[in-house]
Amino acid sequence: MERLPRRWYLPFGRAVIGIVMLFSSETQAANWPMIQPLHETRTFLSQAAANTDHSFLVLIKDTAGVPVYKLDCHSGNYSDDSEMNFSGDFQCALFALKGSNLASGNLLAANTPNEQSTDWWNRGRLRSAQLRGNCLMYPEYSTDRHFRLRGMRIMLRFTDIEWSARKDQQNNPVLERFKFTLDVVPDTDAHTLTAELPQGPEPPRACYP
Repeated sequence: MERLPRRWYLPFGRAVIGIVMLFSSETQAANWPMIQPLHETRTFLSQAAANTDHSFLVLIKDTAGVPVYKLDCHSGNYSDDSEMNFSGDFQCALFALKGSNLASGNLLAANTPNEQSTDWWNRGRLRSAQLRGNCLMYPEYSTDRHFRLRGMRIMLRFTDIEWSARKDQQNNPVLERFKFTLDVVPDTDAHTLTAELPQGPEPPRACYP
């Protein structure tokens, strides 16, 4: 039998690997649970005014009504760090569920070295500075944050923002009040294991993280 030239093996091998990876990705994507749409809204006073934790917890359910994800939000003064260290003025994290147990880390953190390196470097975390000034030019890191992953799209929206007459130690206005809106909808084109990075330019470090 005539042996094929060596130069034929490399592109063929790459093609086979590519097909296997594509098939594996599509198979994994097909296994994500189909979720029920969800809409929730809540108005919070700032922790400086209320001196309390901004607690917000919802369970995202599949079409059979079984909880498959937990979205948990807190302010930076939340003391229970059993799942992660919440920080900033308000931070949300998404966890996969298996029964009543967590089955993942924070899925709102994109698969990048920076976002996987620490609990606070991801767009689920809000700092009040991100809601004013030049940071408003980057809505995906400011008032309207979309996350696509695992067959769904999640939006975190911050509106009705009010500032106190008081100033912080850096002489910046203190966040007095904000309205938080959560929307979760199915998105069959979202295949990644954790949140995709948003499109568009990255903001300056003053706005993120």
